[in-house]
Amino acid sequence: MNRKQRRALASGAGPSVEQLAQWLQQAIQAQQRGQLSEAEALYRQVLQRDPQQVEALHFLGVLAAQRSQHEAAAELIRRALELNPQYADAWNNLGNVLTALKQPEEAADAYRRTIELAPANVGAHGNLGVILTQIGQIEEAVTACQQATALAPGWAEGHFNLATAWLAQGDYVGAMVAYQEALRLNPDHLRTYKALGLLFYKLNRREDAAELFQRWLERNPDDVAARHMLAASSGCEVPGRAADDYVQTIFDDMADDFDQHLQRLAYQAPALIIQAVAAALGPPNGSLEVLDAGCGTGLCGPLLRPYAHRLTGIDLSPGMVEKARARGGYDELIVAELTAFLAERPATCDLIVSADTLVYFGDLQPLFVAAATALRPGGWLAFTVEEIADAETSVGFSLELSGRYRHSQTYLRRTLAETGLTLATLEPVTPRMESERPVAGLLAMAYQPTLVNG
Repeated sequence: MNRKQRRALASGAGPSVEQLAQWLQQAIQAQQRGQLSEAEALYRQVLQRDPQQVEALHFLGVLAAQRSQHEAAAELIRRALELNPQYADAWNNLGNVLTALKQPEEAADAYRRTIELAPANVGAHGNLGVILTQIGQIEEAVTACQQATALAPGWAEGHFNLATAWLAQGDYVGAMVAYQEALRLNPDHLRTYKALGLLFYKLNRREDAAELFQRWLERNPDDVAARHMLAASSGCEVPGRAADDYVQTIFDDMADDFDQHLQRLAYQAPALIIQAVAAALGPPNGSLEVLDAGCGTGLCGPLLRPYAHRLTGIDLSPGMVEKARARGGYDELIVAELTAFLAERPATCDLIVSADTLVYFGDLQPLFVAAATALRPGGWLAFTVEEIADAETSVGFSLELSGRYRHSQTYLRRTLAETGLTLATLEPVTPRMESERPVAGLLAMAYQPTLVNG
C-alpha cells in the first residue's frame, strides 16, 4: 500500500470501488510472489472497508492455508461461499483445505460442487479422484481421474492419479500403463518411479524393476533410493547395508501415516519381541537400562517401559523420533546411526531391542560387534529379521525387491557366535502381512555371557 492510500485510510475517507479493486489486485500479486505478510495486510484493508468482498475472503483463506492455518482458512473460504455459492474456485480450495484437515468426505463434496459449477476444471476432477481413492470409493475415483486425463491428456500428475486408482481397484495392467504414460510425459516424476517400482515388486517383475531404476538413476545420479533399488532389483553392487540417507528419507516420508500403515499390515513385531523378552527375563521390575534400537514412532516404548529404569530410543529418522516423542514414555530420544551409537557406549545396556530394523542391514557382523560392546555382562539383544532359506543365498543374506534384506538362520547363528554373543532362542515368526500374505520372519534372543573371557 502506498503513502497516498495510507493517508486516505487515516483520514477516514472511503476508498473508491476502483481503489479497492486496485488494492485487491496488488494483494493477489504479492501473494503470487510469496510476499504473504504484504498480501495479508492488503486483504485485511480491503475487508475493513468492505467485509463482504468475496475474493478478498477467498484469497485470504488460501493465504491462511499456505501458512498451514487450515481451520482459519476453512472459515474464511466458507464466508466467501456464503456470499457467492457459485464461486467454483473457492469450492475447490475449500476441498483442499478440508483434505488437509483430514475431512475427506467433506472434501469430496466440495470437489463435486466445483465440478457442478465448472465441469472443465481439471484440478477438481483430479482432486476428487485422489480423495475418493483414499476413502475407498474406487469406482467413482477411477471415473474422476479418467475425466481429468481426458480434459488434460498431457498432465502427468493426472495419469499418476489414475494409475493409483487403478491399482486400488486391483487393475495392475491399467495401473502400469498409466504410470508409464506419466513417466513419458514427465520423465522426472519421482513419485511415479517409486509407485511403479512398488508395483513391479508386488508382481515380482525384477527385470522390469531393474530397467525402471536404471532409468531413474540415469536421470538422478545422486539419488540414493534409485541406487539402492537398482541393486535390489538387479542383484548387482549390493551394499552391505542400506545407506543412511535412504533409510532416513523413506521413514521421514512415512512418519505421519506410519502407525496407520502398520495397522493395515497387522504388524506384530513389538508384541512378539516383548513376549520373548518376558520369557527370557521374567517379570519386569523397572531396573534395566533399555535401548529401543530403531524406535520408529515409539510402538515398543510402552511395552518396554515396565522393564526400564531408563529407556532410550534411537532412530535415523528425525520425523520418526518426533512421533516417538509425542507418544511419550522415553527418558531420551536420539537421532543417530545405530552401529556407531552402540560402539561408542561400551557396557551401558542391559537390554537392546530392535523390532524390524535389522531388515535394512545385510552384513550384520559390524552391528553385532557393536551390540556386544554396548551390552553389560548378562545383557540381552532381542531382534527380528526377515528370513531367507539357506539354499537361496550363498552369503547368508539377500537384498530383496522390497528394498529390505532377508537373513538365513545359519548366518544368524554363525555371526552371533563370531561376535561373542550367545544365542538363546531363534524362532520363526510372522512380524506382519504384506500383499495379504504372511511375511516369514525370525525372532532372536541372544545375550552377552557373564564371563566374557571364560
